[in-house]
Amino acid sequence: MEVYVLRLGHRIGRDQRISTHVALVARAFGAKGIYFDRFDKNLFESVSKVVKTWGGDFFIEATEWKKMLQNFQGLRVQLTMYGIPLPEKIEEIRRAKKILVVVGSEKVPKEVYELCDLNISIGLQPHSEISALAIFLDKLLDLVFKIEFNDAKLKIIPCEKGKKVLKLR
Repeated sequence: MEVYVLRLGHRIGRDQRISTHVALVARAFGAKGIYFDRFDKNLFESVSKVVKTWGGDFFIEATEWKKMLQNFQGLRVQLTMYGIPLPEKIEEIRRAKKILVVVGSEKVPKEVYELCDLNISIGLQPHSEISALAIFLDKLLDLVFKIEFNDAKLKIIPCEKGKKVLKLR
């Protein structure tokens, strides 16, 4: 299964930290890459640096969101607190070979709700798009503790106390 993320509504200068965390969660939890509806040089460089240091072939690109949603060849899933609860649709989602997960920032255009195949909620209360994406990817892929990147320069060694990072190259 291939999973990609589309981040809508990134506000340059305002959403840098949140959008960076959306991208980092997408990478760490098994997505192949992330698309943004705006190019943000600092954000793109920051995420690319993480990929270079910690490994993987995760990509970050800018795209025109409407064309992306219209032309995506796979299941288009929007994460929204107004959608159908994930447990009710998880098996249907797991049958897809290719998935585009849409996460918003500012108010999401009505067209997104119509262009997506499924509008899925992680919970029925206001919550973070970062947590929604993490929970969605974990429930769908269950890879967060299994992913290892052969080209990583650093690797975390789990330990009960303190921090251990192994320098690989």
